[in-house]
Amino acid sequence: MRYDDLKKKLDTYNWDDGFDVPEEILSDPNCDLALALELFYLADGYGYLQKEREDNTLERWNSFISALYHDILNCRFPSTGNSFKIPLNQVQKYKLRKKQVPELFLTDL
Repeated sequence: MRYDDLKKKLDTYNWDDGFDVPEEILSDPNCDLALALELFYLADGYGYLQKEREDNTLERWNSFISALYHDILNCRFPSTGNSFKIPLNQVQKYKLRKKQVPELFLTDL
């Protein structure tokens, strides 16, 4: 699938429908770092980075977000020049830096 099609699919996706479509997007060879980071934050990556969401009733979410976090950290997704603005303000970024969150999750592409 073309990158624009993946982006459009993500933009119209209803997160109440589960994780099948996000996983499909992430497994596509055209999924890049910008799209992976966007998916991460749309899936409440900020909550994951804060470690506020340790609820065992969210087992499926925990599995998805943790795998995505590690895939991003391990450079599974190429940086292609597409942009993504991290949806955090300066205070949020500062607090996460104090928790030693990797810069990759705090820097705009």
